[in-house]
Formats: sequence, C-alpha cells, structure tokens
Amino acid sequence: MEIFDGQMCVFGGKSVSTSVNIDDFLLDYRCVDVTKTVEQAQPKWKLQNSASQFAMPPLAQHTTVYDRVNHVIVPFGGQSPNGFSKAINLAVYCSMFQAWGASNVLDRDIRRYVHTSVLQDKTGDMIIFGGASDPTTADGQDLNAGNGERWFDVNRLVLDDARHNAYNTSSNATLGSILKDDGQGTPDVIRGVIHHSSVLLNDTLMVVLGGDVYVNESAVMQPFDLLHIYNVDTMKWHTQECTGDIPPLRCAFSASQHERHIYIFGGVNVNDWSTFFNDLYELDTLTWTWRKMPTPNAPSPRYAHQMKTLGKYLIVTHGFIYYEDGTNGGDEDIYFYDLQKETFVTRYSPSGISKRELDTEWRVQRTGATDAVSAVCLLLVVLVALIAVYYMLSMLFTRLRPRPRRQSRGEGILSFVESYTETFRPSTHHARASQDTAMFATETKLAGLNARSHSMSEGTTTIIENEQQTNALRESKRHARILDEDAATPYVSRKLTLSARIPTYSSRRNSAHQTVHFTPSTQSEDIIELNTLSSHSDDDSLDEIRSPLAITN
Repeated sequence: MEIFDGQMCVFGGKSVSTSVNIDDFLLDYRCVDVTKTVEQAQPKWKLQNSASQFAMPPLAQHTTVYDRVNHVIVPFGGQSPNGFSKAINLAVYCSMFQAWGASNVLDRDIRRYVHTSVLQDKTGDMIIFGGASDPTTADGQDLNAGNGERWFDVNRLVLDDARHNAYNTSSNATLGSILKDDGQGTPDVIRGVIHHSSVLLNDTLMVVLGGDVYVNESAVMQPFDLLHIYNVDTMKWHTQECTGDIPPLRCAFSASQHERHIYIFGGVNVNDWSTFFNDLYELDTLTWTWRKMPTPNAPSPRYAHQMKTLGKYLIVTHGFIYYEDGTNGGDEDIYFYDLQKETFVTRYSPSGISKRELDTEWRVQRTGATDAVSAVCLLLVVLVALIAVYYMLSMLFTRLRPRPRRQSRGEGILSFVESYTETFRPSTHHARASQDTAMFATETKLAGLNARSHSMSEGTTTIIENEQQTNALRESKRHARILDEDAATPYVSRKLTLSARIPTYSSRRNSAHQTVHFTPSTQSEDIIELNTLSSHSDDDSLDEIRSPLAITN
C-alpha cells in the first residue's frame, strides 16, 4: 500500500485462498482519495486503469516502494499465478502519468516473497531483506527439492544511479544493479527470516521486527525485546534491547513509523496459524520502550494486512481476517486509528495533514497569475468555439436557402443567341434618333433657363429648389426600354430605343414673388411644355399663362 498524489492505493494481492491459480489473484489496483473525508464502512474504492498498454503484473505477498523524486512505484518479488514466468524487466508505475510500464531495470534478482523492502531516499536504493523462494516465485522451478529456499543477506537494487553515485562517490553503479552488501554478515538468529517487518529510521537505520526462521524444520518466531538493526550506510548490524510492554510473538503483522515512534498491529502465531491478533503497540525509538495502546472499536483480528501512517492517523486495510463466529475471510473496510485520541474512529478527515504527506506538493499551485492565464485560455477556447458555431450555422443556412432554378442547357444556348442577335443586328428605327437629339437639346434649353433665373433681378437672392433633382437629371440622361415593333415580330428583332424623362424644376424669387415652373410635356415625348408664371401681388394670387414650347433639332 502506498500514498501518493493524494490517494491511498493497494496493488495486487489475492483472495483468502492459499492456491496460486490465476482466478485467485486480483489483477488490478484500487485507490481511495485521501484529500477528502473517508468513511470506515464501505469506502469509495476506485478501480484504476493504466493509461498505457501495460497492466499491473499479477502479484501477491510482494513489496512496493515509492520514490517521490522520480514519482514511480516499484513492486518487487511476490507470488505469480501458475503458468506465469518472471518478466525480463521490472514493471513500474508512474504516478504522474498514472500508467504502468516496463522499466530499464532488469529483474536480475531471484524472485522471493514474504520479504521486506525499504527505500533510502538519499541514494534511491531499494533495500531488500529476507524472504523465501519456491515454485510460485522462481519461474516454476522447484528450488531446494520443493522445500523452498530462504535468503540471508541484504541486497540493494539501484533505482536511481545518479543519486546512488552522488552519495557513494567511490561507486560507479548502473541503473538496475543488484549490490550485495560486503559489510558485516547477517546475524545467525535472523538469517533467512520471513513474515517480518522492516522500518527505516532517519533514512539510515533499518529496524527488523518479528518474523520467523526455520530451525530443525520448525518455525522459531523472533522476540520483540531484542531487535536487530542494520545501518544502511556502514553495512553493519547491531542489536537493541527494548523494555516496557513487550508484544507477544507474532508474524505477518504490519508496521509503520510516525515521527520517532514505530507502531505494529495485528499478526498471527505461525506455530498454529490459529492465534490472530488485533492489538496495537508503540515503540519509542529514543528510549526503546514498548507501550500497549488502547484500541477501542478495534477491527477484527487479522494478518497479512497493510498499515500506513498519514498525519495523525494509522490506516489499516485488507488482510486475512478471523471473525468471532470462527470463520475466515477478507475485508474491504478501512480503519483509522487517531494517535491523538488513541482510539479507532469511523471517519477520516484530511484536516491538518501536510501536502508532503499527501504527496501533492509537486502539483502546480493555483495563484492569481495562474488563474488569470487559465481565464484567458478559457476565453480563447470559447471564442474559437463561437466562431466555429457561426461558420457551421452560416453553412447550414446557405444550404437550406432556396436557390434559383438553373437554366437547362437548351435555355442557356437560346439566351446566348438572343443577346448576340440584339447586339449586332442593324437597327431600322431611325426615327428614334431624333428623340435622342431632342432630349439633349432640351437639356441645353433648361440649362439656359436656369442661368437666366439666377439673374432676373439685381440684389435679390434667388433660391434654387430641388437642385438634387437637377443633378439626378444630368446623371440619368436617358432610360432604356424595349419596344415591340410589331406583335408578329419575333423576340430577337426587338431593338433598344431611348426616351427622355424630365422632372419638374422650380425657381423662386423671394422679393418679387415670381416663380417659374418647368413641367414635362404631356403631349409628345419629344415636346417639352414650359409653364411660366408672371409677377403677382402680395396676396400670392397667381395667373398662369401656358404656352407650349417646341424644341427642334
């Protein structure tokens, strides 16, 4: 069990069966979010999926270490199902990418289980001690005539050669190297120990607790009043006597460290495999004194379970459980022991737990600048989305808009022939030419009348109304229209003719109250009628004198 990225995860394992069939193994890893409140009963375990094509190997009774520097979890050893052989490279889990993968570390050491491993942070070395091998661990080979083989010495697995060589300046180890300590040998009383626990104090001292060794083909459990301690730096062993409430002999228990204290919980007596424990003991590493802790609301007795320290809590989960009714089984509940209140509680709260303990300090922290950048990025995304939606809607409306009927090929050819004939066929309507001449002459006459209206009287201001209409007349000098020569004449013989359209113009002299009106002719298209108004009195009465004015070429 490891705690990383704000999650507590368990990897692999198997059911309560002692067989090694593939159906007995749990081929997954599951996590609980410990950045939120967690209930003891029915916690929200979440099955995780690897983000890569690799999956977690089927393992049980293995160990794992978490390298916070490289954000990788490395499982080592363990039992494998029947038919599975040892992989060439160790499988590792990257917590940053949440993916399993094959590392560059060769799985050179012989597979073992019921061993212990701890990680030395300053060197990046996995320190492996004890354990046993049998046909379930060593590629299906029957070691030592089927009785298995136990391992005596301490081995180092180099997980980070840069850190290892930087700390050990005389070393030139490579990644994945298996280094056997060449210091003092393992004491005889713990050679080949299994079912024990190890805790690394101050990144230097590995304290070995409990376990059993075989003497004359019988299991001999190790006492807790005399502990064996291995100095990882000097590669030397020494013993430490302990006093106080000495725990009873046991194996397959769990141990965890909180500050200067070591805690052990549960376990089983391997002489009969029927005596289960659910008690909790504390070891003060300054005075090397044991103390039995009060355990109200303690979970059922168990062994082969997991325990980790997180903040003020000891977290216990899973294991092989002995129930009060005499049955055995498993348990997916999570039990939280409050070290301050010295009792098991039904609810876990992340309040007061540091980001380092939760392994969330490497995450990018939200600040005002990061929020601003996030807001700008969000606005850009929304803008791009709106532009895309607008473009899609415009394309949709364009497709839905009714389109004019396309001309058939025959209609297109006929239209082209008609336009071509109208353009180049000579005209026989010469009478219309006189109308064009009359229209331009009319414009000349109107320009002269307009000039005379400005000079009708000295010192008098003449206001020309509707000058825009005059300019419009000059801009649109002629209007085209199509006239049918004769009903019997085919369409291609129609000709383009011109006609003049002359709007009304007004000129007023304010002082003399004289107004001159120009109106278009109503008699003929090439005759323009000029209405002239004489001077009138102050009562604004007008006498109209109409005289036709013919315009000749």
